[in-house]
This record gives sequence, structure tokens and C-alpha cells, in this order.
Amino acid sequence: MRHAALLSGETVDSFLKVLSFYEKCGIIDSIESWQLYRTARNMAAHEYTTNYTTIAEHFNTLHELLPLIFNDAKKFVNYCKTTLTIEPETSDFEQDFITITKKASYKTSPFAKGG
Repeated sequence: MRHAALLSGETVDSFLKVLSFYEKCGIIDSIESWQLYRTARNMAAHEYTTNYTTIAEHFNTLHELLPLIFNDAKKFVNYCKTTLTIEPETSDFEQDFITITKKASYKTSPFAKGG
């Protein structure tokens, strides 16, 4: 994300500025929603609890967030393709990405402006 913002001519000396740029572009619903996604991802990747109720709640929350995460990912990929004319060198995962993002129901983040 930082590199794409730099290629867009933005000054991004902090990641908060990167997120602010993408929020203004409409790529992410809000800085708060992106931070929620990141926190949920970090907890899944780094939490080693054996409380199975907590684990189930966490992964249920992640499941609820997936459509929002996929929607933001799709908007970011589209931005890179249309605005920066940047695409992956190979299309190895393109069909999988399209399939996954089409299956997601695109609802608005609870943190979205006006949402």
C-alpha cells in the first residue's frame, strides 16, 4: 500500500498518512475499519491461547469481516490497475482472487463515513 501511494505522488512518511490517502480515495471505508482488520489479522496470527471459546469468537469475527476485507482488496487492486497501470507480472492467482471477491457480499464497514 505504501509503495502504491508513493507512486501516486503522495508523501507517506507514516502509515497513518497512507491510510488517510486511501480513505480519501475511497479504497478503504475508514482508517478505523482498516485498523480493525489489521488487529483481527494480528490476533489470528499471533495469539496462542487455548481458550476455545475465545478462539471461536475471534474466528467468527474474522469470518464476518471477510467481505469487507475482500471489498477493500478488490478496490485496491482496481486502483493499482486503473490509476497506476500496475498489474502483477503473472496472472497465476487472478482467477482465484476474482472468484473469492465475487463470493463476498459487499456490505459497508460499520466505520464507514455515514455508515
